[in-house]
Amino acid sequence: MTHTPEPAAKRAPPPRIPSVFIAGVRYAQIPGDVETDGQIGGFLAAYDASNREIWRIKVYDNPRRPELEGDVQDVWFRSLRAEGGKLLIENERGLRLEVDPATRRVSGHPAPTPEPPPDIDPISGQPRIRRPEAKDDRNAPGNDQPVIR
Repeated sequence: MTHTPEPAAKRAPPPRIPSVFIAGVRYAQIPGDVETDGQIGGFLAAYDASNREIWRIKVYDNPRRPELEGDVQDVWFRSLRAEGGKLLIENERGLRLEVDPATRRVSGHPAPTPEPPPDIDPISGQPRIRRPEAKDDRNAPGNDQPVIR
């Protein structure tokens, strides 16, 4: 008997982000549509008490590259929370955004840059050995070394 493996998912499903409420209005991530919106993730909608959509906005751009599989390009919210009358959103790439629901204005903070590694190796406790930056000193006086490419 042969067993045919099930196809593997190309990416995990989007994170489940609970809706948040400010002054009786519910705010939630919505998927978007490639045909009409140009992307899947990155949209926020506002709903009134009767669950009717009041408005929706694109919080961030995520242009699609046609040569890549679609679902691996989708970037979803990682978190959504209300603070001080604003909506704070972080996406899967670490981009942090603030949405003012009154004006629907989006302001962003770039994704955090990774910190350089510490000068001490955490495993050995020894100082890290740093390689000197490469210089192009082929024409420096006294350099008789052949250039190997």
